[in-house]
Amino acid sequence: MRIEKTVLGKPFADNALYVRLNSGQKIHRFLFDCGEGTCNELSIGELQKIDHLFFSHFHLDHIAGFDHFIRANYNRITKPVHIWGPKTTTEVIFHRLNSFTWNLIDEVPSRWIIHEITPQKILTTELRASEAFAQKHPVGVRDFNSTILETADYRLSIRFLEHRIKVLGFKLQEKARLNISKAALIRNSLPEGHYLEKLKDPKVDNDQQLKVGDQIFTVGHLRKLLLEKQPGECLAYLTDFIFQESRLKEWADWLNGCDELVCESQYLSNDRELARENFHLTTDQAAKLAKEAKVKSLTLIHFSRRYQNEKPDLFLEEANKIFPASHLPEGWNS
Repeated sequence: MRIEKTVLGKPFADNALYVRLNSGQKIHRFLFDCGEGTCNELSIGELQKIDHLFFSHFHLDHIAGFDHFIRANYNRITKPVHIWGPKTTTEVIFHRLNSFTWNLIDEVPSRWIIHEITPQKILTTELRASEAFAQKHPVGVRDFNSTILETADYRLSIRFLEHRIKVLGFKLQEKARLNISKAALIRNSLPEGHYLEKLKDPKVDNDQQLKVGDQIFTVGHLRKLLLEKQPGECLAYLTDFIFQESRLKEWADWLNGCDELVCESQYLSNDRELARENFHLTTDQAAKLAKEAKVKSLTLIHFSRRYQNEKPDLFLEEANKIFPASHLPEGWNS
């Protein structure tokens, strides 16, 4: 797997999701939500390498561990801290940072970039440690697009989910990669070697000539002979939303083909009415969504504390009846 996930937190407690995407040239790091105690499972060094922190919403069980993240990153200067979330994100982060006294960091050049997402627009604001995070600097406003973040290596898109408030659901899609075909090397009687790295480097022009053994080829010709496109991996994270049959096809089309769906399963199926009242999913509903979307694997998280005397395997048994490729996070099996 080039996309590696770690579910943070324990069963029947707050959870979060930590993701590493290895492009081959760079490791991109993402944290989804920040429940109580979840950040403590990552080293300070790992927390300081996180590229983007995404909040699905700001209910207490999704932000209660944020102080630990702040403590690790308030003075980070290697790169800006990027935080994404729904409506009110700018005010939430601004007031959270301003609840502390910052009289000793006026020479710290740390920058926090806050991205607030609504169905109409994405508002970006910068906060600076050197100003004790006391000033909001508008960076820009752009029209909302379901793809909120895109680089040469990946695309991250969202859907708005219903939890009596708007909650963000996230899908991380690695872009297709060009790899060297070993079969093509054998078929064309060409050796492995350092020259192959130039074929995958977009900065190398097609007309450049390379000597391979006793033969001379252009880079463009070798690319046609040896490169094959490999689909990127995909992971989605959905939490805290009510199951809506009318939106099942929309969700399934969006998630279709994902390698991994990490999804809340707050209630067991016999508590369906309680799930509906509290705008959460039942285990069988999470499994039904995974099946409809044809994802390869479903990881169940975010179990209600009302079941804390039960075994996590009970959730897995229900899900597997509908979607056999269901799993519990590592270490959750009783």
